[in-house]
Amino acid sequence: MDANADDDGTHSELEYPENRQNNVEEDYSEENTDETSISTESTFDLTLPATHSYLGHNLEELRGRTILDDGLYVNLPLLVKQSVMLFPGQTLPMTVFDAQTIDMIRTCIENDRTLGVVCLGYDKMVPIGTTAEIYECMYDPDQGFRLKAKGRQRFKILRVIIQGYDKISARVQVLPEITLGPPFLDERIASLDHIRIHPKNEEDFKKQEKVENLDAVVTPWPAWVYRQYDPLRLSLKIRQRLQFIESKGSSIPEDPSDLSFWVAQNLLLDDNERIVLLNYDCAISRLQREMKYLVEDNVFVCCNCDSYIGRQSHMFPMSKEGPQGTYCNPSGIIHETVTLYHAQGLALSDNPPSINYTWFPGRGFIS
Repeated sequence: MDANADDDGTHSELEYPENRQNNVEEDYSEENTDETSISTESTFDLTLPATHSYLGHNLEELRGRTILDDGLYVNLPLLVKQSVMLFPGQTLPMTVFDAQTIDMIRTCIENDRTLGVVCLGYDKMVPIGTTAEIYECMYDPDQGFRLKAKGRQRFKILRVIIQGYDKISARVQVLPEITLGPPFLDERIASLDHIRIHPKNEEDFKKQEKVENLDAVVTPWPAWVYRQYDPLRLSLKIRQRLQFIESKGSSIPEDPSDLSFWVAQNLLLDDNERIVLLNYDCAISRLQREMKYLVEDNVFVCCNCDSYIGRQSHMFPMSKEGPQGTYCNPSGIIHETVTLYHAQGLALSDNPPSINYTWFPGRGFIS
């Protein structure tokens, strides 16, 4: 376990699967979590971690963007990583040293710069993944192949093709992202269109409810049933629950689809729960499930001894992209990190803080 040493609080980078989340019924509110006031002022630039500058400032920028057609069948080179679940919109930093993977990446760059990222579970490879488009890269014989990739589209594996040691590709189908409009769109009373509004806040939704109640008169179900499937209303509820993160400087997407993927990558979830979210083909289903996770206020525990570490509500962002980030160390191992206000049960070594390959510029790590 690594820890980010800072005078402003305790910042713990907890790795999966070594640390998992678990719902517990015990009340941990009295366990060394003093409710002292925490200063909200910070001089740390939240835009720096998102640049992954520890990979170097000489990476070559690759121009253009590749979008695969929905439903397309295509052969993709696969990057299979232990407990790394990539979502559309998420940044994946990497340092690669083995020759097979470097050859695969070079081939990708020469073509459409797109590869498939798949999570390797405890016993098998997950049959669903996300395409990753390489947008910056640089090769150095001493430092390996350094690159940054962005998650783009979901895909389903149809057939795995093993081409040699540690060189895998697959026949995949690009999965569509289904976008549904307002639930009353097809059954609405057209004569009320002139008083409809595009809700942006809770007050607007209350005004819109009066119109929806009239629309529901000609439908089999009351209006409250349809409101459960309104992507804009679901997005507002989730954003309200995430105000404690947004108020600290993180940018939370407003688009329902982008928001659903953002929440999936930033919430305290284990691999199985993330797989379920990645399987959904509609933002509404993802947002509904994510709302349940937000209500639960899950906790961090050690997977070996079940020792309590911290709560989901104790998270705060050290990056503009959100409270949980994906980072790469000098050995090429990818870590998912989260920073907490309160943490306990941590065992730190006596080693001095190191700034080598530091994920948060200006901060040192104690390992």
